[in-house]
Amino acid sequence: MINPLFDRNKVNLVIQSALDGYSARHRAIVNNIANVDTPGYQRVEIRFEERLKSALKASSAEGIVSGDGVESSSLFETLKHLSPTARTDFSTPVRADGSNVSIDREMAELAKNGGRMNALTELLIRNYRDLKTAVLGR
Repeated sequence: MINPLFDRNKVNLVIQSALDGYSARHRAIVNNIANVDTPGYQRVEIRFEERLKSALKASSAEGIVSGDGVESSSLFETLKHLSPTARTDFSTPVRADGSNVSIDREMAELAKNGGRMNALTELLIRNYRDLKTAVLGR
């Protein structure tokens, strides 16, 4: 009975989904950096924020959040199957060797993405700490 408090809490679901997206983005950025000198390599971007926002808007519109903060299976299933999408970036200017990877851009994206992951991880830790305090009373 306690399991739904941990697994189906809306905040935790959203944080976990966002962390999945940022983790995929992190892997893509690292892969872009690894291929910075590969002739013809086109950088890859990961998109997930819009799909996550849409899922949250749909859940709010449907009113599927119960009074105790535990989600119905609709949002849980939506977020469980929400996967980040990778796309090749053809809009960035191409260098003479055919690659469009800029090490400066990728390092900046890596730092920004890492900061977001750290913030969400800290929020998740605090959330679980608050639940632990509520259960144990300390």
